Amino acid sequence: MKRDRVVEHNRRMWDRLAKAGIPYTRPLGRPPRSREGMRRFIDPRGRLRAVTLAGARVLALAAGGGWDPVVFAKLGAAVTLLDISTRQLRTVRELAKREGVRMRFVQGDMRDLSRFEAGSFDLVWHCHSLVFVRQAARVIREVARVLAPGGIYVLSTMHPTTLRLYGTYRDGGWRPRTSYFDDSAVPHYTVEDATWDFGETKVYAPTIEFGHTFETIINALSGADLVTEGLWEFSPNPPDPEAAPGSDDHLETLFPAFIEVRARKNKRP
Repeated sequence: MKRDRVVEHNRRMWDRLAKAGIPYTRPLGRPPRSREGMRRFIDPRGRLRAVTLAGARVLALAAGGGWDPVVFAKLGAAVTLLDISTRQLRTVRELAKREGVRMRFVQGDMRDLSRFEAGSFDLVWHCHSLVFVRQAARVIREVARVLAPGGIYVLSTMHPTTLRLYGTYRDGGWRPRTSYFDDSAVPHYTVEDATWDFGETKVYAPTIEFGHTFETIINALSGADLVTEGLWEFSPNPPDPEAAPGSDDHLETLFPAFIEVRARKNKRP
């Protein structure tokens, strides 16, 4: 596949963030030892409640802090992790070694899964990385191709409305950075906008992000022969009526931070 400016830029930014060790790039907390506890740890909203993970072939798209793919492996799944960042992969490889699990690590672009045969996975677990590519429909087509008939795709990504509102509180109100109908990258206005701030750890890393709309995602799923079984909107924390106006917590009390979709690949007669 032709190299993409956005993908290459975001790869460099995530290598930078991983080198700095921001929370999103390293394992946080520790899962319980029980199988039920481990499942709740990676799937707190129960999107995989009826899915058998022991023996399942799982493709994780993007590493996050590393616990998700490692816990899938602990639960008996055959796990492949694909991430654009070699530093992220290194973090998860070290975690997997410490936890005594085996998995496959692949550095690559989620828009091109041609290294995997059609129908080679029972579950694709895709958390919070679709926002970093322009071509959402291409990614979803690739996911559909590598899923086995009846396979499950769970996608979590930024809510398209809320993404356009972060950091925009002025004069008592929120002002979106772009129109909801504008599919270009959501702009950074200032250096502060592009700085990932975690107290003592502050990293300037202007990632390029796209607020893919519900229309884009659902139509892409339908066009790829994936049947949507559920769509949810949520924020990571309970509403906080005392949140400071203009803060992320304030925004996420008013609007959901994320959307989550579960879809299934059609079984052919």
